[in-house]
Amino acid sequence: MLLAAAAVAAPAPAATGNEIPYVNPFFMLSGALLADGFDGPQLDATLWSRPSWLVDNHKTIGVKIESGHLVISGLSHPAGGSHQYAGVISKYFRDTDVVLAAEMQAQSPFNGEGRIQHMVHLCSGDYPDFFTEIIFGRIAAVEPPRWHTAYLAKVCEYSGHGAYLEPTRPATGSEASQWHTVVLTHDGPASKTQNYLVVNEQWVPIGPSHSVRFNHTHIELKVDVNIPDIPVQMAVDNVRLYLNPAHNPVTIVVSSGVSGNRPTLPIHNQKVQIFEENSKRLLGEALTDEGGEAHVPLRTDVLYPVAATITVWDGTTPVVQSKIPRKAVSGLYPGDVWALDLRHRQLTK
Repeated sequence: MLLAAAAVAAPAPAATGNEIPYVNPFFMLSGALLADGFDGPQLDATLWSRPSWLVDNHKTIGVKIESGHLVISGLSHPAGGSHQYAGVISKYFRDTDVVLAAEMQAQSPFNGEGRIQHMVHLCSGDYPDFFTEIIFGRIAAVEPPRWHTAYLAKVCEYSGHGAYLEPTRPATGSEASQWHTVVLTHDGPASKTQNYLVVNEQWVPIGPSHSVRFNHTHIELKVDVNIPDIPVQMAVDNVRLYLNPAHNPVTIVVSSGVSGNRPTLPIHNQKVQIFEENSKRLLGEALTDEGGEAHVPLRTDVLYPVAATITVWDGTTPVVQSKIPRKAVSGLYPGDVWALDLRHRQLTK
């Protein structure tokens, strides 16, 4: 434990001007359940698999890692007429109060008459397999592709499978060449779900808000094509499933060592603020308890992870500052636990 060993805290370095002493954060626990940037030489078999139902429908559509992202591609030869899925499925997670975010490109041509869909899918995995999904493509007719949502919240009632659920959104025209970020949110306690397309940093609702009960969760990244001889290609990157910020604060532990059974520096009632590094906007703040823990609720309208700056205040005096960088799928997530040890303060360079 951070306070278990007795130690005398070093005095804060002498600051010049408006400098705030700095400390490197110590990572303890992640709120990310799955975070995959597909940077390895092959698909991570500890996270993803291809069960037979994702192989047998289209034996000609495969999955590979290419240029640092997942690619689902091949010439379509559907075995049947409906639910002709091909792709990958993630491992299962106990948590149901979650957010799923991913970046995708849809590079399949929209030829012929029939269903051509590129899907990011969040699922319970139980029979009757309740789920929600965001899709770029079309349902059946010869028509322009669009962004839309479908879900199964009642037995044998696949809403959005045969008719579009509003709001839909027209194609941007750059789905094949640029990354588009999609977000699926699931409020575990309320079973409420909403799906989004991120456009110019704004979360645009795709499909209606709906209720889906999950007992646990997993992800499916897949295509559904029932037209033969279509060169299907879907690319996916930076997939992350993380705890819902609506109910999962970040925990910041402020420690200073112990002397005479007491913290050597104040750790109780210290104000902890978390700012997004790039925008400088405040993501959340909270006071530490007597053990030095602050449970900081985060904004829900932010896509995580973020690069973050953490500032600890003793009244109106800044005590220490710390930074958590962001790179691809690493950074600060809701539900994270980070420790700041005041004994290791230094002046920023």
